[in-house]
Amino acid sequence: MRHLMHLAAIALVATACGGGGGESAADSSAAAASTEAAPAAAASFDPATITPAMLAQGDSLFHGLIGATSCQACHGADAAQGTVAPVLTDAEWLHSDGSWEGIYKTVQAGVSQPKKFTSMMPPDGGIPMTEEHRRAVTAYVYKLSHK
Repeated sequence: MRHLMHLAAIALVATACGGGGGESAADSSAAAASTEAAPAAAASFDPATITPAMLAQGDSLFHGLIGATSCQACHGADAAQGTVAPVLTDAEWLHSDGSWEGIYKTVQAGVSQPKKFTSMMPPDGGIPMTEEHRRAVTAYVYKLSHK
């Protein structure tokens, strides 16, 4: 039994250190990067793919029910009363073309040089955001101005 435990520990260490698989650390990193990039590259920004579940999740993210901060703090609870950041319910877009993909890219990159407001927006609103969360909150914001 002890012998099996030692073998398992050695296998675990070898795997964690990159051994045993025959691929280099660079190969592993490249494979991980391509796996992570593939969903984003394949993701559609066709508004017809926005689901009610996605909108509900986006609403929760926007209002701070999920995550460490909320978009409403700067854009207003109804996204139409932004005092330090733009209103998100009209047709005027300061940092994108107003498409779902454009909004996504703005949220992802943040706004370091605001055009009309003094407050900057950090990437992802300043919270660690998963791809699913970023897509959901940007779908929600897209729908606010595209009824």
